[in-house]
Amino acid sequence: MNVIRSTATSAAQFTAFRGPVAMFARHYSPDSRAEGATASSTGFREREQAKEAQYVKQREAEKLKAAHKKLEDAKAEVEKQQKIVDSHQ
Repeated sequence: MNVIRSTATSAAQFTAFRGPVAMFARHYSPDSRAEGATASSTGFREREQAKEAQYVKQREAEKLKAAHKKLEDAKAEVEKQQKIVDSHQ
C-alpha cells in the first residue's frame, strides 16, 4: 500500500512540475486554394523553369570556359614538346 501511495504522490508531484500547457494556437485564414496551388500556378512554374534554364546555361558556360582553358594548356604543352623534339634533330 505504501508503494502505491508513493507512486501516486510522485506522479502528482511530476504533473505539478511539468511546464505550462500550451497557451497559444495558430489560427490560419481559410484557404482559398488547395495545398500546392502555388507550385502549380503558371507564373510560378514559368519563373522556376526560367531560373533552372539560367542556372544550367551558367553551369554549361563555366564548363565550356574550363574546357577551353584545358585545351589551350594542352596546345601549349604540345608546342613545348614539339620544340624539344625539333631541337634534338
